[in-house]
Formats: sequence, structure tokens, C-alpha cells
Amino acid sequence: MKKIIILLAMLIFAISCGKNGGSGKTFTLNLIDEPKSIDPQISTDVNGGTVDDLVTEGLTRKGKNGTFVPGLAKSWDKSADGLKWTFHLRDGIKWSNGDPITAQDFKNGWLRALNPQTASQYSYMLYPIKNAEKYNKKAVSAEKVGIKVINDKTLEVELEAPVPYFDSLVAFKTYMPLNQKFFDKTGDSYFTEANKTLSSGAYTMEKWTHGSEIVFKKNPNYWDAANVKVENIVYKIIPDNNSSLNAFNNKEVDVTSITAEQAKGFKGNPKMISKNDGSVWYLLFNFNNKTLANLKVRKALLMAIDREGLVNNVLNGYGTAAKTLVPKGIGIKGLDNKDFTEGVPTSTLGYNPVEAKKLLAEGLKEVGESNFPKMSMLLNESGNNKVIAEYIQEQLRKNLNIELNLEPMTAQERWSRMSQKNFDIVFAGWSGDYPDAITYLDLFESSGGNNNGSYSNPQYDALVKTVKGTDDQKVRMDALVKLEGIIAQDLPVGVLFHREKQYLVDKRVKGLEFTPIGGEYYFGNLSLK
Repeated sequence: MKKIIILLAMLIFAISCGKNGGSGKTFTLNLIDEPKSIDPQISTDVNGGTVDDLVTEGLTRKGKNGTFVPGLAKSWDKSADGLKWTFHLRDGIKWSNGDPITAQDFKNGWLRALNPQTASQYSYMLYPIKNAEKYNKKAVSAEKVGIKVINDKTLEVELEAPVPYFDSLVAFKTYMPLNQKFFDKTGDSYFTEANKTLSSGAYTMEKWTHGSEIVFKKNPNYWDAANVKVENIVYKIIPDNNSSLNAFNNKEVDVTSITAEQAKGFKGNPKMISKNDGSVWYLLFNFNNKTLANLKVRKALLMAIDREGLVNNVLNGYGTAAKTLVPKGIGIKGLDNKDFTEGVPTSTLGYNPVEAKKLLAEGLKEVGESNFPKMSMLLNESGNNKVIAEYIQEQLRKNLNIELNLEPMTAQERWSRMSQKNFDIVFAGWSGDYPDAITYLDLFESSGGNNNGSYSNPQYDALVKTVKGTDDQKVRMDALVKLEGIIAQDLPVGVLFHREKQYLVDKRVKGLEFTPIGGEYYFGNLSLK
């Protein structure tokens, strides 16, 4: 009888440990939305990137504290003029199916991202490569693109102009390698299901229950597997704020983000971490809407919103009312080594409801409207978005007598509506992809894949080209500052705030970092107590 009791006790302990990986082998993270896409050459959203962080690795990879370190390339050389980069791949690196990873795989992936038929919104990320933009716009053939396979372990890349941050750029998901044989086999289902993914990274995807969870397992073929300390990772997809908090309290997830309101209950609690996540949030205007295409109308909408009140009263002080598009404190430095934003003399319009009312009347008259037409604002239904949108709605009602309709929806639907230009206004945000101010400031380039509002300004486009066409820091910084000035004066978007995000982290989780650039998390030092 005693033996039976002991065996039952051991069984119960094993089951309870298995529920949340209490054995120290499984880490569980709440992903608040289903990824839009995890296909490396197509993915644009943060959630898709959080998946790709596990199953893909490029020539370089994210390191600690926002740095970039060798990945599948052990080293690289740069020519004296900065136009030619040569990457040397590690010995014996393999895909998760055992196939060797070669320089050709990188050429395959990069050309696929640039192929017009792929319709990648992030194709412009590869435009620094010689003739890449021309190929993407069908002006030259793929053979003219400056990507050369010297041998299986050596990739040579020729650039249009010097790009001092190119070694961090190749860590971005659009630059991931592609196994052509696997891609041809999976076809249109490539990276849409667990068994349609192939890993070059630290983990393989074992299971994907859409809308529910994604399960990952340590990749034994990963070159640095010896330093991967966690055997299994599970992403739970829990969009509802209360449900995700309950899942954390019930030890069903180890990490979840929480709303500013929920954070009140954890003030001073060591489980809560608050981090600047490198994102800027704004009102995205559709310039195909004749009313919103009027500058005075856009100015009126922004000036009617008290951004300080939004941060202090709605977000409980978490975040900063934005004066520039580029956030502070994310490692982007000016010529004097100070934060880039400190050198920007212009600032987005301040709160002034009296002037806003005057500008709105003038703008409506210019477009032939007697009243502000009926409009809607799209927003994600997760996180703080709903209370922020309601605050904006009330500010516009109170200060401009505008009745703005709110359309909460899933992230998937919002992305779809934005890409189709099917909206009036969107409450949207943007996080930087690599450590340079242009990762924010090229967002509204006329031909850019993420210019969802259809803003067009030849001067803006020319300045973006200048920034990307030289490594002269004085020339680059002057142009970047001018870009901030155009955004402040011309308002392709109405900049609202820079976000500070709150997370709950179980005490057994060690080494997890929260990154403001190139994704939300750094898993390189992750371990479980």
C-alpha cells in the first residue's frame, strides 16, 4: 500500500510539472495575436518575427543589449570603399532536415524577397544591394543583382552605396536563407503549417494549432545547440487581456504582456517588468480620402488630442508623449554621440483645441464639406488599444464635435484592411527593424511596401534616397533631421506617443531580454530555474 501511495504521489508530481514545463524544459510565452505570416520573405508583423526568431537564423543574429553578432556566418570582410561585403559561412551548418546550409541558400532567399511575383512588402529592405530595386521593379534580370556565390561557404554582396549597418541588416528576417528543394516541394503552403517549415535556427516548429498555440522543440542540427538551454518553447495565442492574465496567475504561461490598467495591481511586484519597446504609435491617415488629404484637417485632428493626458491618464505614465517619430533611447546616435532625437529642432504639433477647431473649419471649406464626414478608425482589439482609441474618440468629440466610429478587430483583419487601403484612419504603431533612424524614417516613402496611407512627397523620397546612398554621417544626419521636419509639418501620420510595455515574468525564467530593435525578445540567454 505504501509503495502505491508513493507511486501515485510521483505520478501527480510529474503531471503537475508537465502542465507548465515545471521540469525546467518548457518555456511558455503568450503571443497576443496570431501571426500575419511567418514566411521570412513575406512576414512584416512583430508576432511573425517572434516566431521567426526561433526557427530562422541569418548570416548575423541578435546579441545582448541590442547588439548583432555572428550567426550562420562566422566572419565577414568589408572593402575599403564599403561597397563589397564578403560573408564566410561556418563549417558544417545544416537545415533541420540535415541538408547543408550554403551560400546559395542565402541567394535563393534574397532573390525570392526581391522577385516581383513574391510581392514582399519588405522587398525594399534589400534595396541597398546593387540592382536589387531595379530587379524588384522589373528593370533588370536577377543575374544583374549584386549577390555572388563564390563557393558553398562564401557569399559576396555588392552594394549600391556604403551601408555602415549592413551587418545588422542581414540579421533581419527578410534576409533569411531558403532551401530551394524544400520550397519547391511545399509550394504555396511554405511556412503556413508546422510541417511546412524548415529551420535554420535554434528551434524547429513541431505543432501549430492556428489561433491557439505554436509548439517548438530544440533543433539538434543547429550549429550552436550546445548553448541552447531550454528544450521546448510554447507560444500560447491569448488575445484577451483578462484571459492572458489568468493564464499567468494559473502558471499556464511564464510570460505575458499586460495592459496599463492591469499593471496598477503589480506596482512594486518583482514579477512585473516595464520596458521601452522602441515603438511609436500614431494616427495613420488614408490620403485617398479627400478630407484627410487636406493638411489643415490632419493638423486639426492631431492638435485636438492631448497626448500628455493620454500618457498620464490612460497609460498611467507608461510611455512618452511623442515629439518626433523616432523614439528616444534605442541606441540611435547623432554626430555628437547623443540620442538622435536630441538633435531634431522640430517637434510635432502640440495640443491646442482652439486652433484645431479653426483649422478644421478652414480645411473642410477647402475640400467643399460643411461638416466633417462620417469616418471610422481601425484598431487592434488587444492590449491597451481599446482604451486609447476611446480616449481619442472622446477628445475629437469634445474638442471638434466629431463623431468618430471605432472598429476594433483582430490584428490579421487590420493588416489586411491597411494593405488594401480600405480605411479612413488607423490607430497603428511601428517598431524599428535595425539600429538606424532610417528604419523609422523611410516608412512613408512613396514606393515603400509599408506606406499604407499612400502618402507621397518627392522631397521626402529624395531625402530617404540621400540617407541610403552615403555613409557620410554628416550628410546622413542632416537628411534624417529634415525627414523628421517633414513628418512634423506635413503629417503623413499624427504621431502620438512612444510606448513603454509591461510584462509579467515568472521567477523561474532567467536570461530573457526585451529588445527595442529587430523584434520584441532576445532568447539567446534564456534558461529556466
